[in-house]
Amino acid sequence: MAWGLEIAADCVRLCRADLRRGRIHLRRATESPVPPGLVRASVKDANISDPAALTKALRALARRAGCRGWVRVALPDPVFILRTIATDDLPADRAAARRFLCWQARDLLPFSAEQARLDFVKSGSGPDGRLRLTCLIANGRVLAEYERILHDADLLPGALDARSVALAQAASGLLAFPSVGLLTADGARATLLVLQDGRPRLWRILATDDGAGGNGVRLIREVADSLVYFQETENLPPLQHFFVHGMGPRTAEIATGLTRWLELTVSVLDLSGAFTSGAGPRGLADELTRWGAAFGAAIRPW
Repeated sequence: MAWGLEIAADCVRLCRADLRRGRIHLRRATESPVPPGLVRASVKDANISDPAALTKALRALARRAGCRGWVRVALPDPVFILRTIATDDLPADRAAARRFLCWQARDLLPFSAEQARLDFVKSGSGPDGRLRLTCLIANGRVLAEYERILHDADLLPGALDARSVALAQAASGLLAFPSVGLLTADGARATLLVLQDGRPRLWRILATDDGAGGNGVRLIREVADSLVYFQETENLPPLQHFFVHGMGPRTAEIATGLTRWLELTVSVLDLSGAFTSGAGPRGLADELTRWGAAFGAAIRPW
C-alpha cells in the first residue's frame, strides 16, 4: 500500500490505500487543519507563507498516521498548467521528450522554459495528422519549495500531481466514458476537467460564485462556454457524461442547472462507489468528497 498526501489551502490529508480489482482499498486516513493563508497556490510566486509551520503540521500528521518515507502528493490545481501541444515528431527518450515539450510550450508559460517541469501523455492525432500531447506543467522553483518542506518533515515525495487529476484517478472507475467532464470545487475555485479514454485532456480553472447571493448561474454559463470553446478549438468530441463534485450544499443544484444547459446526463460524483465492497473508509462516509485527491494520490502509478 502507498501513502497519498493532499496539501490544500485549509488542510493537509494523509491516507494509505491501494487498488484491488479496480477498486480502492483504504487502510488509514488522517487529516489536520492549517492556518488560513499558510498555503496560497500560485504558478509563479512562493506558495508557503511560513514553511516552518507547514513542516511542523506535516511532521505531526505523518507521526499520527505512522507514515515514513515515500508519499505521492496532490497539490492545488493553480500550481499547474494543463495544455495540449501539437508536434510533428517527439524524441523517443522520455527525458528528451520532456525537454523538447518544455521548449515547445515556452510561449504559454508565465516563467522561463528552463524553470519548467513537465509530464505528458499522448492524446492521439489531430485532423492535421500531428501528434497531440497533454502536458501538465509547473514551475520548478514552486515544486522545489514543496519538496524542501516535505523533506524537512521526513517525507520523500515520489510524485507531485494536480488535485483534480488525482481526484480523477480516485474516481477512474466511475469516469469510464470515452469523453467525460468533471467539475470539482476547491474553496473559491472550481476546475473543469475533461478526460478522454480515462486521461486528462483539457481543463479550465474557474471562480465559484461568492456566498453572498451567488446561485451558480455564472459558473454554469462559464462551464458551458468553455466546453463550446474546447470543441471549436481543440477538436473535443461530444461528452457522454458530466460529473459535479465538491460544491457543498449547492452540488445538486449545480448539477441540475448543468443538465439544462449542457443537454446531457449530469450526475453528482459519489466516491463511495470507488471502494471495494464492505471496505469503505470507517468514519469518513460523510466526508468522502473532501478526500478524493488524497485517495487518488495514493493509488497513482509511479
